Amino acid sequence: MRASVVIPTYHHFATLPYTVKSVQNQGVEDIEILIVGDGVDDATRAAAQALQADDPRIRFFDLAKGPRRGELNRDHVLQQAQGRIICYATDDDLWLPGHLEAMEAALEHADFVGTMHVDVSPDGRIRAWYFDLNAPEFVAPWVAWKPNNLGTWANDGFGLSNAGHRRDAYLRLATRWSTTPDGVPTDNSMWHRFRREPWCRMTFLRFPVSLSFEGRDRSGWTPQQFAQELERRSAIIAAPDGMRIIMRGLLADLGDRLLEQSIDHARRRADLITERDRHLEESRDENRQRAALVADRERQLQESQDECRQRAEIVADRERRLNAVLGSTSWRMTAPMRMVSRAIRRRRGAG
Repeated sequence: MRASVVIPTYHHFATLPYTVKSVQNQGVEDIEILIVGDGVDDATRAAAQALQADDPRIRFFDLAKGPRRGELNRDHVLQQAQGRIICYATDDDLWLPGHLEAMEAALEHADFVGTMHVDVSPDGRIRAWYFDLNAPEFVAPWVAWKPNNLGTWANDGFGLSNAGHRRDAYLRLATRWSTTPDGVPTDNSMWHRFRREPWCRMTFLRFPVSLSFEGRDRSGWTPQQFAQELERRSAIIAAPDGMRIIMRGLLADLGDRLLEQSIDHARRRADLITERDRHLEESRDENRQRAALVADRERQLQESQDECRQRAEIVADRERRLNAVLGSTSWRMTAPMRMVSRAIRRRRGAG
């Protein structure tokens, strides 16, 4: 068998038929569609059973609710899968034409393949989020569970509908689908397990093969609203120019986001230049103040030196005058009188 398509479901009874239909529309008969019921409610069970009744390629596994996202139920079903390759679809996503063919081609020479995430916003915008398993700028932060911070056009990973792998590669894994710790993204945690295997050949398709409809962007929507949106989008995909419409919308939105990012970067650069110029001017002012202070200190030093020279000249002049007196004739002639005077003072002091 060419492929097994795994569709986990919990309570999306209204959108599940559209997801399954997008897989059936791939035009490939030699596949099996494995609906993994993870503690489904009655409405979802009825929807899955109806789909199974209409297509012998569909198998519905009505399993009890597993921990977290029901990862153990996925492994249980994959143990029974017959396809050469395994592909996935979220129960409220749509596969685009050529999805299965692209995954098959990629897995001819790889063990695991990821694809670009593309979603549809509630207002109808088609948004692409780029990622690349062959680029370390994406992979290094991805495996470290860190954002890559490359911009609003980039993604930090890829979800369930954007991955596929060979069945034999899955069975070789040291750890297969198992309960993910709280706070860790379920699907990307599984993809990391392939990444850690030294034998695993990974590749990436940098073009859209599916459309996602994020539930967190549609808080408060009824199941009927979700179903109506997938019905409208399914009709666009099925139209002869459906892929052209999707690609035009995708490129237009991507261009808008890249332009917005460029404008934001230019604004930040301008702010940095302004801040740099301000700091430079402040430094110049500080340097001017320091130069003025140094000049004032040099002036004060020069004044002190001038004062010292003046005092030295006065002392020298006094010494010259003293020497002139000491060397004069009258000084020598009165020397005996000065001696007598000193002797009298000593005698009086002794008396």
